[in-house]
Amino acid sequence: MAQIVLGIGCAHTPQLHTLAKDWDLRADRDRADGIPLWFKGRKLKYAELEAERAGERLVEKLDQPTRQAALDASFAAIDKLHDIFVEANPDVVVILGNDQHEIFSEIVPAFAIIATDQLTNVPRTEEQNARLPIGIEIADHGHLPDEAVAYPGQRALGLHLAHYLVREAGFDIALCHEKPTVRNDKSLLYGLPHAYGFLFKNVMRDEVKPTVPVDVNCWYFDNTPTARRCFDFGGAVADAIGAWESDARVAILTTGGLTHFVVDREWDEMFLDAMKRGDAETLSAIPQEELMAGTSECKSWIATAAAMVRAGLTMDVVGYQTLYRTEGGTGSSCAFVSWK
Repeated sequence: MAQIVLGIGCAHTPQLHTLAKDWDLRADRDRADGIPLWFKGRKLKYAELEAERAGERLVEKLDQPTRQAALDASFAAIDKLHDIFVEANPDVVVILGNDQHEIFSEIVPAFAIIATDQLTNVPRTEEQNARLPIGIEIADHGHLPDEAVAYPGQRALGLHLAHYLVREAGFDIALCHEKPTVRNDKSLLYGLPHAYGFLFKNVMRDEVKPTVPVDVNCWYFDNTPTARRCFDFGGAVADAIGAWESDARVAILTTGGLTHFVVDREWDEMFLDAMKRGDAETLSAIPQEELMAGTSECKSWIATAAAMVRAGLTMDVVGYQTLYRTEGGTGSSCAFVSWK
C-alpha cells in the first residue's frame, strides 16, 4: 500500500514576490479604510485597527532593511523546504490547496479533487491582469510561468481518493477529470491557482512529481467547511492514501496562511504549536470568525496536520516571518514547516 513519507507547509503570499519597496502599494490601500480588516475574530476599519495596536509600535518594523531581512529569511526557509523535498524524493504529491475564483467561479465546491494526467499552467492575459487588485500582477512571477508549462498529474490516485472519500469516509467530493477553467468575463487566469503554482515553482522546482490537487474551499463563506470538518477531511485523505494499492511514497504539500491580511503573531504561535503537538481538539475548535480573509487558508494546514497525525510524522518549523506593511499590522505572516 502507498505510504505518506513527507509533509510540507509553505506560505504563498504575493508579498513574498513583491520587492520590499513595493509593499506600500498594498499598504496604501489598507490605510484607505475602504475594506474592513479581520483581527482576532472582529472586522475593523483600518483606523480602528491602528488605534488598537498602537502599543505594539509596529511602525518600528516597517523600514526597508527590516522588510528585506524578512524576505531573505523567508526565501532561505523555502530553499530548505526544497532541499527536504528533494531528499525525500517522493513518487507522488498531493497538494491540499485552495482556490480564489481562479478555477471555480459560479460553482464553488466545498471539497474538490482534480484527477487528470496533465496540469497546465500559463501566464495571465492582458484582460485578466486588468481585473486584478493592485499589487498582484507584479508578484505573478512567483507562481505563473513565462510561457505555458505542463506538469504531470496522477489520475489514478485522484480517482482513488475521490472514490474512497465518498464511499468510505462520507465526504461529498467534486471530481474534476480536467483542471477547471473560468472563461467568462470574471476570469482571473487560465492556469493553476497561485496556491498550487507557487509550490511547483518554489518547492518542487525542477523535481516535479505527478500531482493530485485537492481543493478545500477556505475563502468562500457560504459553504466553507468548519475547522473540525477540515481536520476530519485531512485524516480521511491520509486513510485514503494508505488504502491505495500501490507502493508509491507520497508527499502531502499545503500552502497559504498564516494570519493575513492582518498579522497576529500570537495566533500564529498558537496555531503552529497545536499543529506541532498534533492537537486535534485545539485545531478543530478554531471558530470561523478567526478563519476569515487570508487566514482562512489555515484550513488547508489543519487538514494537512491531521493527515500527518495519521501518518505518524513529526513537524519541524523551518522558518517563520512577519511581513508588516502598515502601522496597524496589515501584511502577511509566513510559516515554513516540514513533517518527517
